[in-house]
Amino acid sequence: MTAVAEPRLDPARVRSQTSRQPGFHWLTLELPADYPEVLPGQYLNLRAGSSHEFTFRRPFGVVECRREPAAVVIELYYAVVGDATRRMAAWQPGGLVDCLGPLGVPYRVREDRPALLVAGGRGAAPLLYLNRLLRDGGHASIRFAFGVRTGALLFGVDRLDRDALLLASDDGSVGHHGTVLDAIEQARPEWLGDEPVIYACGPEALLAATGRFAERLGLDAQVSLEGVYGCGLGLCRGCAVPLKHEARYLMQCIEGPVVDASRVDWDRMPHA
Repeated sequence: MTAVAEPRLDPARVRSQTSRQPGFHWLTLELPADYPEVLPGQYLNLRAGSSHEFTFRRPFGVVECRREPAAVVIELYYAVVGDATRRMAAWQPGGLVDCLGPLGVPYRVREDRPALLVAGGRGAAPLLYLNRLLRDGGHASIRFAFGVRTGALLFGVDRLDRDALLLASDDGSVGHHGTVLDAIEQARPEWLGDEPVIYACGPEALLAATGRFAERLGLDAQVSLEGVYGCGLGLCRGCAVPLKHEARYLMQCIEGPVVDASRVDWDRMPHA
């Protein structure tokens, strides 16, 4: 993967927006042709209001980033959860969006180790992108475990290799009935035998469980933390993460969102 680029402020043009199901939207943006590559795990900070309003930007991980002759195309998948995303759901093709990015630390791929991608709900977004780059790069072993509350919340599975895909749902409506980590141990224990690196994204409870899961099995794990980054530049200090054996806090907007799971003090995380 390419080196991390310096963030910049650009107008992004809405290419398309579709409602995949009530409350969930697939958004495609066009950025200038010289826009740097956004790497899996990095994010864009978008302004949902006008430049005349005092509104914080909202961070969004990317599902896809591809370069076309006249534009860099970014795909996002988001849920309507508050005022900012309600405004976003009304964006129409051709509209301009204030975009700051690319921001944050991406996944750091170990080329010599199997990759086990662990996704929870909308946390599949950056992992779908990571999966595509790993596949295109000829990575030797890629497995994808995708957990959701209910099967209706699955998205992007058409982009995955069905032979290396494990699904799980809390209600048993699709795949394994239970958590995605239980599914791996019970249905695909062979996925753990060759010491894969875990790349995870999803709700904080899943990330905490993944960190403890990896520690118990002696595996390396990288998790993409979820937070609301008002500035994206480490200035507002609203995304502090407690660390093990370190007195300081990590600012996940600039030192993450992807971090080594073993560094995080999950017991002191507010929602873990």
